[in-house]
Amino acid sequence: MNKWHILSKYKYSSSNGNPDELIRHLLSNRNITGEKQINAFINPDLKSISAEKLKISEKQLIKAEKRITKAIKSGESVVVYTDYDVDGIFSGAILWETLFDLGARVMPFVPDRIEDGYGLSVSGIDKIRKKYNPGLIVTVDHGISKAEEITYARKLGIDVIVIDHHTRPDKKPECLALIHSVKLAAVGVTWVFVEYLYKKIKKKKSRKKPEDILTDFLDLVALGTVADLVPLVNENRTLVKKGLEIINRTDRIGLNSLINLSGLKKGSLDSYHLGYILAPKINAAGRIKNAIDSLRLICTKDRERADRLAGELVNINSDRREMTKAGLDRANVEMEKLQKESSLKVNGKLIFIAHIGFHQGIIGLIAGKLVETYSKPAVVISVGRIYCKASARSVEGVNIVELLRRASDLLVDIGGHPMAAGFTVHKDNLDKLRKKLNLLSEEIPDQKLASVMKADLELDISEADKSLLDKLKVLAPFGKGNPEPLFVGYNNLILDYSYVGRDQKHIKLILASSRNPEIRLSAIGFNLAGLLPGIQFGQKIDIIYKPALDNWNNHSRLILKISDARLSPRFKGNN
Repeated sequence: MNKWHILSKYKYSSSNGNPDELIRHLLSNRNITGEKQINAFINPDLKSISAEKLKISEKQLIKAEKRITKAIKSGESVVVYTDYDVDGIFSGAILWETLFDLGARVMPFVPDRIEDGYGLSVSGIDKIRKKYNPGLIVTVDHGISKAEEITYARKLGIDVIVIDHHTRPDKKPECLALIHSVKLAAVGVTWVFVEYLYKKIKKKKSRKKPEDILTDFLDLVALGTVADLVPLVNENRTLVKKGLEIINRTDRIGLNSLINLSGLKKGSLDSYHLGYILAPKINAAGRIKNAIDSLRLICTKDRERADRLAGELVNINSDRREMTKAGLDRANVEMEKLQKESSLKVNGKLIFIAHIGFHQGIIGLIAGKLVETYSKPAVVISVGRIYCKASARSVEGVNIVELLRRASDLLVDIGGHPMAAGFTVHKDNLDKLRKKLNLLSEEIPDQKLASVMKADLELDISEADKSLLDKLKVLAPFGKGNPEPLFVGYNNLILDYSYVGRDQKHIKLILASSRNPEIRLSAIGFNLAGLLPGIQFGQKIDIIYKPALDNWNNHSRLILKISDARLSPRFKGNN
């Protein structure tokens, strides 16, 4: 049972309330206060984004631009070395298209997750050298933690420019230039760099005009930013809000194919569609195959090829879903086994699971699901013959990459964010690592692991109508750091209910408002059927919910999406 925390004491009523006051309270819950801050949030401006504000070094920008200019003038081979997730692929697409447009002899390289591992690697550098013999490699969405690999490239006579947003390690890589900010996703950092390049490098035949650069590539920036789960505040919010405008009218052939095959329509795409429908399909190829097809889809000018590639990604994503479900089932079995081993502290403050059967491409997804279920950090490891690959996910307030770095003496490499990290560990060190991380995790305060459901404020369900939804649109786009508003409604009468879904895990309800009993609303709680065992007609429940439009068969109706529910106090004894 989650504890409920209501962020504001304000109670809104359309009969005597002010919609602007409601918005102000919702913004206050997100630490947005003061006229200047509120205006910047509601009316974001691309021109407010600058390298200086993002703490991107001007000295490093100059060094990178001069090296790229030299490569363009000399006809030198350049390689853009991407990552294999949406953020990395789209960063690579933005930079590759830019350098090509500016006259560079440039090719992209997408590493193979199994053969090359994460980020810049010796095997990747060797492949690039054999195929392209470059004088310059530009990494995007990785590289900051790859000091040894950068040194290896330099010994081969290859300069390296790093564009990254991951947490800076203690040992700074000796690259030619480092374009770095932790305030944006990698696509955002790349976009800022590309804008700088276009202002500095003149090319008469460029298809882009300097004044157009502020909006160019924003469709990719929006999708990459949402997919990478960075907080949608400040510059990220600006990029995604403006990017949604672009993606809803994008003429990028590959994106249009994927949008159509996903059953979506331009004009109504929001951050949910980007993060939960489009991004998983683009990510899928890099998880279980090779992400080169995702890059090809985004960059192709051929409609027939785009349709074929989009179809392949849809099919790969279906396979990925099945693999994730099987992997999660295996993880739960492993947890049960570990809990029977008294020698291991498995009921502590961190989940640590290692198995030879975990596919490297889905361990991050499994870790994320475990965090959602158990409200504690999770480390999931794919055990190899000699080396093991791991993904870690965390809860709010627990910096997982810093915790892991305290065990770096047992690791081969590590990189990531406060909320997500990846590392490699020698198989012989697994047990030592488990014990050390469990010991370190004991320092995590109990309140960080408490299962708390937050709601913005109290709002009787009779107030949840289409007019309210229209008012809330000013707060979009929603995502991490700016969640959709959640409301708490008390003493709602159960008029009807049913369990639905393949395994009847979901619950559908017809509820009557306690304040206005004549108003009846449909509600659904996904995966919440177990919350109210033995419920009866005529009982009353409290819910945390958000109003939404349910579009079915070209009909639109309002529905309440329930995040949590409990019997109202006077009915608890009947359960």
